Amino acid sequence: MHGHRGCKFYTYTVLMSLWLNFLKFGTSGKKMSKKQDIINTALKLFNTYSYNSIGIDRIISESGVAKMTFYKYFPSKAKLIEECLVTRNLNLQESLDAAIAQCDPKDYLSHIKTIFSWYDAWFRSADFNGCMFQKAVEEISKVYPSSLQPAIDYKEWLKSKLSYALRHLGIQQSDQLAAFLSSILDGMTIQAQIDPNQVNLDDYWKRVYTLIQLELA
Repeated sequence: MHGHRGCKFYTYTVLMSLWLNFLKFGTSGKKMSKKQDIINTALKLFNTYSYNSIGIDRIISESGVAKMTFYKYFPSKAKLIEECLVTRNLNLQESLDAAIAQCDPKDYLSHIKTIFSWYDAWFRSADFNGCMFQKAVEEISKVYPSSLQPAIDYKEWLKSKLSYALRHLGIQQSDQLAAFLSSILDGMTIQAQIDPNQVNLDDYWKRVYTLIQLELA
């Protein structure tokens, strides 16, 4: 049924809270090091504006660190961007894992729906400005090819999460369907960047649910 509720549906607020907690403050809740301060400042600026329009001097200024401290950790802008995206990747994984952990461990359909719901909560968060991985591919991948690896790592991780759930639902070609569902999430993200209100989670979920049922038939 389309209204599947294996993960309690009050979790929209919880998902938003997880998003804000992990992506703004990291996972430890401890006082951040100067290196982490720089990474978090750079992530915020790159997300709000673009990789190309934000220079090192502005990041140093808004981080409140000395130039020497900055270059101690990041000898180049390429290295900073790479570490920012590695951090983003890890934070995304931990946030999604925390959301899925609220579901019944054996209710694999709810795991998939929670991933879609988590994305929807992200689209409606105040700091949503599109996917930083997609932006990296578009803006800087040719200049800073190392920026591609965290994006690839996240994509593979997401597909493995989806494939795991699909496989446990009894779908034989779980990897192929997982790749397709991942592409749907990419499309939702691009659509949300234009206008989040145009992304109707219920409509997308009905299509995803139908695809899963067809594979199980």
